Amino acid sequence: MRNRIPAVRILPMSAKEKSFRGRSVEDVQLGFFLEELPFPPKNGRYRYPTAGLNADPGTVVLFQYTGAIIASATLSHSERFDEPENGYRGALWFDVNSIRTFAPVGRETLRKIWPEFRNFGHVKQYLNPAKYPAFKKQLVDVTAPEGLESRRLAAPSLHVWAKS
Repeated sequence: MRNRIPAVRILPMSAKEKSFRGRSVEDVQLGFFLEELPFPPKNGRYRYPTAGLNADPGTVVLFQYTGAIIASATLSHSERFDEPENGYRGALWFDVNSIRTFAPVGRETLRKIWPEFRNFGHVKQYLNPAKYPAFKKQLVDVTAPEGLESRRLAAPSLHVWAKS
């Protein structure tokens, strides 16, 4: 069992991407993160259109959507497709038991925790994992997908959350 988080990364999600086109933050949180991503047929599989993340398993990924961090999950592994599948070049696989949504977190809050954070954009960012516990402490309205009890993995999740 790993106690240390190897990295914290920000993954920008585009509202122009076909999976998210026309969806509000609330719809992406509820519909995608809490109802689609953790369950079949996705089972934690997040397909990306151009480039994935160069990150180790156990990395905490913070999902950026419309200028805020709206969700997190722990990376299990990544996959690059030999040939694009329906416009996607690969997939990131997440531990379904680690998926969480929370009240959107803006750049000023991120800068208080990670002063090196500049701004949101379309560039994947690295953040110091030692400061991640401080980030978790300030989260509110933390929500996990319901109905995953029968799908628990043998190893406990890296995330231990309490609803604020």
